[in-house]
Amino acid sequence: MRRLLSFPLLLLLINFFSNESFAQTGSLKGIVYESEGLPSIGASVYIEGDHPVGTVTGIDGTFEINNIPVDSQTVVFSFIGFKPLEKVFWITSGQPTFVKITLEPIAYQGKEVVVTGQALGQARAINQQLNAESIANIVSAARIQELPDVNAAEAISRLPGIAINRSGGEGQKVVIRGMAPKFAAITVNGIRLPSNSGSDRSVDLSLISPELLDGIEVFKSPLPDMDAESVGGTVNLRLSKAPKKFKLMAKQLGGYNALNKDFKDYKSVLQVSKRFWENQLGVIFQASMERFNRSGDFLTNKWRSGPTDSTGTTSIFGDALKLEDRTESRKRQNASLALDYSIGKNNFSFFGLYSGTSRNRSTLQENYQPSEPAITFIGTNIENTLKLTSLALQGEHQLGKTALDWTLATSESNGQTPYSFAMRFEDNSNVFSNSLDANGHPRTYYESATPKFQDTYLRSARFSTSSTNEKINTVALNYKIPFSLNNHFKGYVKVGGKMALTSRMRIKNRTAEDFYYLGGQIGRDAIAASSRPLVLLPSNDELISILSFINPDDKLDFYNEANKNIGLKLSLKEDLMRQWHDDQKDLLSNDRTAIVDNYDINELVSATYIMIKLKFGKKISILPGLRYEYSDNTYQSGTSTLSGRYGVNGTYVKKESTQKYGELLPHLHLKYQVLNWLDLRASYATTLARPDFTYVTPRSQIDNNSLVIRAGNPDLKHAKAQNYDFFLTAYKGNYGLVSAGFFYKEVDNIFFPWLTNLYDQKTADAFGFPNYKGYELRSYINAGKTTIKGFEFDWQTNLRFLDNPLKGLVFNINYARLYSETESFFLTSETKLIIPIPPIFETIYTNHIRKVKMPSQPPHVLNTSIGYDIKKFSARISGTYQGTRASGYSSNKDFDRFTKSFWRWDASIKQRFGRNWSAFININNISNQQDISFTREEQYINTIQTYGTTGTIGLQYRIK
Repeated sequence: MRRLLSFPLLLLLINFFSNESFAQTGSLKGIVYESEGLPSIGASVYIEGDHPVGTVTGIDGTFEINNIPVDSQTVVFSFIGFKPLEKVFWITSGQPTFVKITLEPIAYQGKEVVVTGQALGQARAINQQLNAESIANIVSAARIQELPDVNAAEAISRLPGIAINRSGGEGQKVVIRGMAPKFAAITVNGIRLPSNSGSDRSVDLSLISPELLDGIEVFKSPLPDMDAESVGGTVNLRLSKAPKKFKLMAKQLGGYNALNKDFKDYKSVLQVSKRFWENQLGVIFQASMERFNRSGDFLTNKWRSGPTDSTGTTSIFGDALKLEDRTESRKRQNASLALDYSIGKNNFSFFGLYSGTSRNRSTLQENYQPSEPAITFIGTNIENTLKLTSLALQGEHQLGKTALDWTLATSESNGQTPYSFAMRFEDNSNVFSNSLDANGHPRTYYESATPKFQDTYLRSARFSTSSTNEKINTVALNYKIPFSLNNHFKGYVKVGGKMALTSRMRIKNRTAEDFYYLGGQIGRDAIAASSRPLVLLPSNDELISILSFINPDDKLDFYNEANKNIGLKLSLKEDLMRQWHDDQKDLLSNDRTAIVDNYDINELVSATYIMIKLKFGKKISILPGLRYEYSDNTYQSGTSTLSGRYGVNGTYVKKESTQKYGELLPHLHLKYQVLNWLDLRASYATTLARPDFTYVTPRSQIDNNSLVIRAGNPDLKHAKAQNYDFFLTAYKGNYGLVSAGFFYKEVDNIFFPWLTNLYDQKTADAFGFPNYKGYELRSYINAGKTTIKGFEFDWQTNLRFLDNPLKGLVFNINYARLYSETESFFLTSETKLIIPIPPIFETIYTNHIRKVKMPSQPPHVLNTSIGYDIKKFSARISGTYQGTRASGYSSNKDFDRFTKSFWRWDASIKQRFGRNWSAFININNISNQQDISFTREEQYINTIQTYGTTGTIGLQYRIK
C-alpha cells in the first residue's frame, strides 16, 4: 500500500488518451485584470461550445487551459460584479496563445458602477467559493483589509460555523464546527504550520497579521491531496504574490485601550511589490510592528456542593472569591518575503514568513476564603516570547499537457518563558466579620474582609522556566495528467506523495520555597540574603510582611459584577518582586514536580494519494480519491517518583515508546450544476486526529506524598473521522450568493482525560502500576463513537443595482446550528462501614460514563455585517453571536460548567483622499462584551473576564 504511487500502467493509459493522436490541440494562457489594473482572483474562463472546458484565475490573475482543439474558439471571461466578456481566439498546436483581458464593472440602468472595496472583497470571495473543488469558505484580501480584525484568527471567525477562542480580548485560536482548535490543520500556502501550544497540537493564529495575507481559505471537506490530520477542517493562509505593476502600501495607526486608559498602542505596516526582467521575477516584501495593551480584570467565584434534596437537586454554596488584575502588553513583529520566477513553462517560488510576539504580564490575585478562614495575595510576573518561522521553495513545471509541482519546506515554532516568578502572601488573623455567611454568595466576602497588612506574611515563592520547540520538515511531489476520452468526458488524474517529519521538545524547570511561613532557619536565611531592609511581622521577626513589597498608596482599579469600581486592596511592586527573586534564587529548592511535563518526540508521516476528476460536460463533476498515510512515531519521556519536600528523594528513569500504523482514507466529492445559477455539492472525506503530545508520551509521575499518579498513555489510539457534507449554492444577479447545507461527522477513538483509582491489586496490575495499589491514576483514554452534525447558512449580497442612497449597502450574514454527542468519564467513591466493632471501612470506587455535548462547541454561531460605500467613504459594523456552550462536566450534572452566550460588535470607518491616501477608525468590542462562565445556572457565575473597548485611528498611503 505504501507504493500506491507505483502504477505506471495507469499513467501510460492516461497519457495515451490525453495525447495528440486523437486530434491536434493547443493551449490558452493569459491574465485577467480588473478595471483598476489589479489581477482578478477567481475569475471564470471557459471555452464555449457543446462541451465547454474552463478554469479559474489564480491569486495573480493568471490562467491556463490545455487540450483545446486547434480552431477558432469563443472564450468567455466572467467575474461577479463585472461585465462578462466574450472574445474569439485562434488556437494553434505550437506555442500557447497568450491573452490579456481587462474586465469592466457592470452598469445598471445605463450608469457605470464603481466597484468599491467592500463589494469587491465580497465578489472575490464569492468567485473563489463558487469555483472551489471542495466545500470551502473564503475570505478575500480585499475583505480582510476592510474588516477591523487585529489578526488572522479574527478574520477567520467571520466565516460560517467558526467560533473563536480569545486571549487578552483578541482572537487566538479557531473552533471549526465545534471541534477544539487542536483538530484544525493550519497551513500557509499549503505548508503546515507547527503547533505553538505547550500541550496540544493547536496553532496560535494571533501571531499572523492580516496585512500579510492575500486571502484565507477554510476547507471543511478536504481533498485527497491535503493533509488527513484535519478532523475539524483545514485553514490555508495565502500570502500575496507580486502583481505586474509596482505596488506600495504604508500604514500607521495609534490605539486606545478604554479599560486601562492607555493611549500607547500602535501598529506600523509596510508592503512593497514589483515585477522585474519583463515580468519574469516577482518580489513582494511585507513587514509590520505593533504593540497592544491586552490587560484585563478577572473575577472568579468558587462554589461547593451542599445537601441534595428529595428531587435529587444539589444545593450550591459559596466557597471562595478571586479578584485578579492582569496587566499585559504584547509586541509583535511580522515579516514575509515572496519571490516567484518564470522561465518558459517552469515557475519557481520562494516564501519566507517570520512572526514574533513578546508578552510581559503582571498579575495580582486577591483570594477570599472564609472556610480557612484566610485571605491570600498572589503576585505573578511572566516574560514570554513566541516565534514562528516558515520557509518554502516550490516549483511548477508544464511537461507537455501534464503538470508537475514540488515543495521543500521547513517551519518552526519556538516558545520561551525565561522568567515566571510568583509570590504568595497570606493573612489568617480573624480577617472576616463574624456576621459573614460562609455559604452565601462569594460577592459578599469582599465587603466582609478586613485584611491587616502588617499581619500578612510571605508564605511561598516559585520560579519556573519553560521552552517548547516544534519543527516540521516537508517534501512533497504532485503530478497532474489531464485527459479527454471524448468531447463529453474530460478531467484529470492527480497523484502525489509527501513526507513530513515533526520534531518537538518540551523542557520545564521549577525552583521554589514553599515554607517561608514556618519561619525558623528558612526565614532567617531568607532575611539574611535580602539586599534591602525588610518589614517583619510584629508578632514574629522570622516572618516577612507583605509591607516589604507594596506601596500602600498604590491602588488598582477593579470592576465587579455590577460594573462598579471596587478597587483591589493593594498593589505588589514588580521591581521589588524581581529583586527578591535575584536575592533568593540560590536558596530556592529544585522542584522535581515539573519533570513530568518534559518530553521529546519525532513523528514521521508518509503519505501518497490518487485523485481523479471526471467532468461530464459542464454540469457534472466527480472527484473520487484515495489517500494513504503511514505514521512512524517515537516518543521519549520518563517515569519520576516523588517523596519528601519537592520530591527531592525521588528517582527518574527515561522511557521511550513507539507507534506505527497506516490508514487508507477514501474520498468522494460531487458537484452538479443544476442551473447556471444553482449548484449542488456533496462530499465524503476521511480524516485523522493524533492525540495531544502530553496524552501519548510515556511519561508518568508517581507522587508518594499525595498518592497520585499522573501518566500519559503510550497505547492511546489516534482518532479517525468520517465526514459527510451536502450543500446547495445559488448565485443569481441581485440576490447575491446563498449557500446552505448539512454536515455530519462520526469520529472513532476521540481522546479525553480520564481518572480512576487503583483500588485493588488486579486493577493496579492491569494499568501497569503493580506496586501502587490504592493510588489515584490520572491519565487519558479513547472514547467511543462521537458525532458532530449541523446546519450552515450563508448569504452575501449588495445593492449596487439600486439608486442612491441604497446602492452603497453591502450585506453578509451566516448562521450555524451545531449538535454533538460524545462521552465524558468520571470517578466516584463511597465509603461504607462494613464492620461496626472494631470499625472497619471500605471505599468503593465506580467509573461512570456520561453522554454529553462536545466541550467548546457553541450550539449557535451567527456572524453578520452591514457595510456602506459611497464614493470614497466606507463604513461597516459587524457582529458575532455565540450561544451558551458547555465548557466542563462533573459527575454531578448540577455542577456542569458553561460559557455564557454573547454578542460582540466591531465597527470601522474609512475615507479615501485623492488617489493614494486614506484615513480610518476601527473600534473593537463596542459593547464591552465580557467572557462569562457559570455553573448550572447563570446566577452561579464562575468567571467574568473584562477587557473593555479598544480603538485605533490611522492613516494609509497606497500606490497600486
